[in-house]
Amino acid sequence: MGKTLRIPLLSALILLLSAVSIAQTVRFETSVAPLPDEDIASDCHYELTIPIPTRQVTAVWVIFDRGHDVHDLYSDKAVLAFARRFQIALLLHGHCPGKRAEDHKDMNMDPSKGLGRALSAALTQFASTTRHRELASARLIFLGFSGAGPLCARLVGSVHNRVLAAVLSSPGHYEPLGIDTVEQNTDSLMVPELIIAGSADNVSGTARPYSYFRKYRDRGAPWAFIVQNGSPHCCTGNAKNLILHWLEGVLKGQQPLESDAPRKLDQSAGWLAFFKTHQTETRDSFGLKTFEVTGATIQNVQFKKDLPQDWDPAGWLPNHAIAKEWLAFVEQKHHPILPLQ
Repeated sequence: MGKTLRIPLLSALILLLSAVSIAQTVRFETSVAPLPDEDIASDCHYELTIPIPTRQVTAVWVIFDRGHDVHDLYSDKAVLAFARRFQIALLLHGHCPGKRAEDHKDMNMDPSKGLGRALSAALTQFASTTRHRELASARLIFLGFSGAGPLCARLVGSVHNRVLAAVLSSPGHYEPLGIDTVEQNTDSLMVPELIIAGSADNVSGTARPYSYFRKYRDRGAPWAFIVQNGSPHCCTGNAKNLILHWLEGVLKGQQPLESDAPRKLDQSAGWLAFFKTHQTETRDSFGLKTFEVTGATIQNVQFKKDLPQDWDPAGWLPNHAIAKEWLAFVEQKHHPILPLQ
């Protein structure tokens, strides 16, 4: 009888602890008014979630709100669980359109024109209202879809000493602020980036995102590139699990997160990814044809072998489990906007 009683008691205890953990999550909101010389039409709004407010925040994951697919990641239970494990705060960055005609009612993706200063101000305000003083100088993770992809890349360049990682999903924007115009220096290219592109994306395409990836991967950047076969300009949520596992791998390679010491991932270990591609009939908004993956492979860094010329590099991955997940992901056919679990 004692054995049969322990099972429900243990289950009740687990449920109780889970409820307490969820109840601890708190959310805050703030807004930042633009300065007169900044290209922001009105106040920028931000929402912050702290999964465990009784503990010090080790980093802030900034998610730019670019439609429900990305917006839903901010409150997704798997993302919240990930944030809780690493004591990361989640920040949902509202849409802050520029005031110039050439902005097309979108944000100015050059952070020096206002968004960089406003984000810093928002973190300082949250540091005061939440009593988490560490937020004002916390390490940062960026997730940006479409036009917010080049913005995240530029933020990496401007505050590289604070950035742990960046995820750029279908990155692309109006000229002259597209992903192909982003310049990284020696320090900023060491920040790990995960770049996602859809083979059926007729907006950002695959050519410019891959060109950006290849430019800095060839210089040793610890970056990885993902193609979603069959996906149009959408669907960051499709890659949720791979994003979380990749982030876990790169964050564990940079422990302890709260340290102010310089960070550089050890690429003498890990796995390399490669793929073969062919062009599709889809053209992006710049008139360039997209490509899809027709074959993929992974290699242990320590046992790298030469591949035929029709194989292209797709980056560095922290461990074998993530490399296998990358392999399975790029070989499948994707469909738009899978529901988040």
